[in-house]
Amino acid sequence: MRMEIVSTLRPIIKVLEDKCVNCHRCIAVCPAKMCNDGSGKIVDHHSDLCVGCGECITACTHGARIGLDDFDGFMSDLKKGVPMIAIVAPASAASFKGHYLNLNGYLKSLGVKALFDVSLGAELTVKSYIEYMKKAKPKTVIAQPCPTLVSFIEMYRPELIPYLAPADSPMMHTMKMIRRFYTEYQNHRIAVISPCYSKRREFDACKLGDYNVTFRSLEDYMDAQGIDVARYPEVEYDNPPAERAVLFSSPGGLMRTVQRYDQDVMSRTRKIEGVNEVYHYFAHLSRAIETGNAPVYQLIDCLNCSMGCNGGPGTRNRTKHLDDVEFLVEKRQKAARAKYQKGGRIRQRLGKKKLEKMLNKYWAPDLYSRGYVDRSAVFKGLVHEPNQQQVEEIYIRLHKTDASHILNCGACGYRSCEQMAVAIFNDLNKPENCVHYMEVVAAEQSESSTRQRLNAVYDHTLEELHKNLEGISSLSVNITETANYVFSSTARIEKMVEGTEGIHSTLEKNAETVLKLNESSQDGKTRFHRIAELIGDVSVQADELIDACSVIGDIADQTSILGMNAAIEAAHAGEAVGKGFAVVAGEIRKLADNSGKQAVEIQNSLKSIKTLIENSKHSSIQAESQFNAIVEMINLVKNEEIRIKGAMEEQTAGSAQVMSSLQEINKLISRVKNESSSLRESGESIISDISALKAI
Repeated sequence: MRMEIVSTLRPIIKVLEDKCVNCHRCIAVCPAKMCNDGSGKIVDHHSDLCVGCGECITACTHGARIGLDDFDGFMSDLKKGVPMIAIVAPASAASFKGHYLNLNGYLKSLGVKALFDVSLGAELTVKSYIEYMKKAKPKTVIAQPCPTLVSFIEMYRPELIPYLAPADSPMMHTMKMIRRFYTEYQNHRIAVISPCYSKRREFDACKLGDYNVTFRSLEDYMDAQGIDVARYPEVEYDNPPAERAVLFSSPGGLMRTVQRYDQDVMSRTRKIEGVNEVYHYFAHLSRAIETGNAPVYQLIDCLNCSMGCNGGPGTRNRTKHLDDVEFLVEKRQKAARAKYQKGGRIRQRLGKKKLEKMLNKYWAPDLYSRGYVDRSAVFKGLVHEPNQQQVEEIYIRLHKTDASHILNCGACGYRSCEQMAVAIFNDLNKPENCVHYMEVVAAEQSESSTRQRLNAVYDHTLEELHKNLEGISSLSVNITETANYVFSSTARIEKMVEGTEGIHSTLEKNAETVLKLNESSQDGKTRFHRIAELIGDVSVQADELIDACSVIGDIADQTSILGMNAAIEAAHAGEAVGKGFAVVAGEIRKLADNSGKQAVEIQNSLKSIKTLIENSKHSSIQAESQFNAIVEMINLVKNEEIRIKGAMEEQTAGSAQVMSSLQEINKLISRVKNESSSLRESGESIISDISALKAI
């Protein structure tokens, strides 16, 4: 069991419980796994075991882990008028897009009295290293600008403490320089503008430095307030300018600064950075030293972050491209070196001497020395190493009873199953976070509840089958009734189809009769028209006869006149001749009178006949018009008969299709009827089988 120890190190990382989803990504990226507690609903965090690398902050996609700095206290004290100066890390060039001097102007506007460049402290640090290496001639020197790596060695690899450079970091050099050589600021608090949360622990250990204010907090505040740092004036630092030590925030910056004094330093320097590399290197360095394989290099230039301090956890640069970040630092480095290297070689030498003279002014023996604390007792007090038997017992708890069960899958966040077993042994995690354990438990729970679930399934299935069987039986009855109804309907439809066929036959005969009637009506129409024409001709001839009768009348009148003249002449001729001629003349007059009377009668008769003929002609014209209407109606009847006949032909064809479909429906109904009977028998058989299965 773990031993509870009161925290001795200031917390620099906080867990937001309401955002933690217990995903174990924080454990996966953490170089000090046991500082995380995954035994509860969240992954908690133990400050005394945390090295402060900040990897968990970057890895957590839920925002459940945040870094802690002194920004709020810094801003509050400035508003209160607390006297304050600030030192600014060289990584500010990378975080503020090259506007590091504008940042000074902004800090001045907040009330900061003076600003110092940590790059000058880095120059002093290099001098301290060189002086130490000349004097002590150590096998190897582990550079210590990175407080995270110092914490790792103090907590987990105390055997490497003798190799740590016994000199302060660039920030601590800067603060000690101010306290010694800038006495006007003795009573001012020092705010450190930095890219790192773990710097706060270095200040606590060295008892110097009042506020650790990260670049991220400043940028977040500026964004929230709509502040553009580039709009503030450029303000130079209050200390002399540094040279190439402005590179200290980049990987290899220490080595490149030492190169000013030793051109061959690269061949004797191990440059290593990044969580994936540096912790593995230190974890095995002491063993390599013991075996005589190390140290290969006299100087170990090391940083926790793969991008150096430019991509520290207290910046926004971790997701940016390395070249985009380092470009701004390199640009500043060129400008810084140019201040000391203008002109030819002689002037460059003078510049170098000027730089050395300035550094000697601010450097003193033992002023910047640093000691370290073996903190491994804290780890040993909190985390106990189980023996092999205890590990095996944990494996049994995890159902890892075979070598194939040691998956080392990393799903729990640890590098191996053994490391997970150590965490469980120390109550820092729980079996439920092991994939293999959960699979076995799930299988066991499934097997133990199978019989109960099966019984429930049996009962439920039997109940449902009985219900279904009742439904099937009812369905079978309904299907039988439906089949009978379909069969009866089919017979009726067949009779209806037969009737339709009879109607179609009758319509065909009617069509023939209508066609004949149409032909006859057309012929009658022609003949009726001919009669009308003949009546017209008779009317004309009657007119001619009337005219002839008029002529006869005229002849009779003339004959009568002739008879009268003859009678007169007979009287003149004498009695003998006159008597005979008078007789003739009388007869002629009689004939003329009779002829005139007959002509008048004939003319009157002809006029009557003509009137009758005229009436007949008018009636004939009306009859012809009516006959034409009859012919048109007969044509309409003929056309409708043709349309009805076509419709009946389509209906007859449709009836044939209906009959074909009815035959198929009859077949399907018969099949459904048979299948429903079979389904009922099958349901009864299933019920019987399930009942027998449940009894097993």
